[in-house]
Amino acid sequence: MTVENPLSESNRSFWRPTGASASSIALVALPGFLLGAYAPEIKNDLSFGDTELGLILTFGYLVSSIVMSTFGGTADRRGPKQVLRYGVAIAAIAALLTGVLGDTFILLLLFIGLNRVAEGIIHPATNSLISSSVVLEKQGMAMAVKQSAVPFATALAGFAVPTFGGLIGWKGTFLLVAALALPAWLFIPSVSPTKKGTYSSRREMWRLSHLRLLALAGAFSAAAVVTVSGFLTTSAKNAGYSNGTAGLILGLGGLLMILSRLSWGYLADRFHFDRFKAVSASLLIGSVAFILFAVESKVSIAVGSLFLFGIGWSWPGLALLGIIENHRDEPGEATAIVQTSIRIGAMFAPLGFGLIADSFDYSYAWLCSFGAALLGGSFMFLASKATAAID
Repeated sequence: MTVENPLSESNRSFWRPTGASASSIALVALPGFLLGAYAPEIKNDLSFGDTELGLILTFGYLVSSIVMSTFGGTADRRGPKQVLRYGVAIAAIAALLTGVLGDTFILLLLFIGLNRVAEGIIHPATNSLISSSVVLEKQGMAMAVKQSAVPFATALAGFAVPTFGGLIGWKGTFLLVAALALPAWLFIPSVSPTKKGTYSSRREMWRLSHLRLLALAGAFSAAAVVTVSGFLTTSAKNAGYSNGTAGLILGLGGLLMILSRLSWGYLADRFHFDRFKAVSASLLIGSVAFILFAVESKVSIAVGSLFLFGIGWSWPGLALLGIIENHRDEPGEATAIVQTSIRIGAMFAPLGFGLIADSFDYSYAWLCSFGAALLGGSFMFLASKATAAID
């Protein structure tokens, strides 16, 4: 096992570990979003349909959740640098194979699955990196920047189609992602493991009631909000918006989401407040968006998007900050428990939403998302009370 250099409190910084975390997250998130952005071309080139595309995405979430649940605490034990570099290298190989050999549905399924292996490794490792190497007074903003890398990657994928689609195509774009792995790999700082000695087993971590409640909150919250990416534009078009305007709502919503996450990071660094209660409030207030989406009018879609992207989906960085603040010795393992549940919720929700929308109506499907958001917010509030009882 490689022993990394210890990092004293005086040697903690902000920019390098935060930048390394954000770039690693963006790198591993891009292939999934590129798959969606280039979907018409990829389906045409490889001769498959929406069912197969959905299978690739679902398979990816399954792989990510299994890897995360198995190796979530590895960065705590070995140090974030080593684990992050493994993850970035796997992501680069996956993107390279996709760009060179992704000529059939099965191969594309396997290569995207390999990318999700990297995702399952990288996410907990970045949480460990921020906990162990970022100045304590700036960890809220660091976590906010890292979690903003996901909507940023969504925007990059959207811009990639008109920018690179006609020049290098979807395969060339994946090769470009593979090339971006090198600077991301080199930028990762050297940080020691979070502690020496024995570590809690995953079973022992699961015995903590607040982590179980946080896992339930994460699963229901993700099930509520993840449906927006795939179905909001359709509802917007049903309400009377043009295709271009519907896509613009989603794009501008992503920018609003970044601003809202950064705002929570700013507030978390400057004020002491219960992180999980704030997340619960965000979910409960933001759940109004799903009622507005169910109305399916132009005004309700626009106002609902403000509620959803500005409030209801602003919480991931704040929730993870609360977890690492309560688990300084094992931030990777603790956050992996919750992020695994988030992926399970994200894995099943689109399928359920689609079935309800096809069988009944989009309005009923959005109301189910509303119910999931209420459950997520309620479990998050209970997790806050359970955490306070421990303290």
